[in-house]
Amino acid sequence: MRVVSIGDLVCDIYYDENKEPLGAFGGITSGNIVCNLQNMGVNTYAYGACGNDFLGKIAVKSLDGCNVKNEIDILDNIKTRAYHILKLKKGNHYVFKSIKYCPYCMDNSWYEESFINEKKIIEKLEKDDILVFDNLNDKNQYIIDNTKNIKLLDLGNYDEFTNKNKEEIISKIKNKFEIINLNERVEKYLIEKLNCQNNLELYKIFKTKLIMVTRGSKGNDLIYRNKVFTYPIEEIIEEVDDSGAGDAFFSIIIKNWLNNGCKLNASLFPKWINDTKILIKKVLLQIGSRTHIKGLYLISKKDLCKKERI
Repeated sequence: MRVVSIGDLVCDIYYDENKEPLGAFGGITSGNIVCNLQNMGVNTYAYGACGNDFLGKIAVKSLDGCNVKNEIDILDNIKTRAYHILKLKKGNHYVFKSIKYCPYCMDNSWYEESFINEKKIIEKLEKDDILVFDNLNDKNQYIIDNTKNIKLLDLGNYDEFTNKNKEEIISKIKNKFEIINLNERVEKYLIEKLNCQNNLELYKIFKTKLIMVTRGSKGNDLIYRNKVFTYPIEEIIEEVDDSGAGDAFFSIIIKNWLNNGCKLNASLFPKWINDTKILIKKVLLQIGSRTHIKGLYLISKKDLCKKERI
């Protein structure tokens, strides 16, 4: 059995307050999850695509560095997706803000269309693979709808739903996933878009076994068997960077679920939630979503921007 990440690779590039590069590492939520799981001894794999460029090499190297076996299509006709994460002063402390364009030349560093080869990926999947998705673009959806594997979903944004009606959104999710993880922002959007009163109604509409909602310092909700279990945060951490904290949370829940024979049990939820604390703290106290496993790769302005090479 493997836990498999599927999706276009992303490179996260961090900058200090003067826009000097601090370093870079692979991103993408599903990738962060399998890196965490591999570090915990789970057998993992990653299928995806990226550009034949400097950032693509870092994205692939980041999977290799976390010992995640992978098959990535390196494509000449695209640039690797990139988040540029800027350190900004806010009051008496610093925060990190993500943008999808180069901070030097303002060129777009993102693309919406997926370039994975969905049919090839389906052919290579094993029957007992557990598939992890972090968005529902057309190619991911094709894999979701044309495989019988157990599937997990971690939704950190709702961009792909903005042009969909209620019925279209429901059809993409209903009866498709064993566990769904949402952040508070996506939860609020879906409740309003689907005319629900609360997250329990979302649970009933999507007909999944477990929905989790991460609320940062406010704690987490787990919705299971038509009941909402709320777990407040007991220790507030003065984080350095909160990127990857939700991925770490989901990773620990997945690991415990696997250890329990892929079965859910509400009596185990308090322990599972408690188990997330150590990894989340490690993530929050470092820059980057995977640097608790392996450090950032050092880079220069010239590596990132053609304008800086002139």
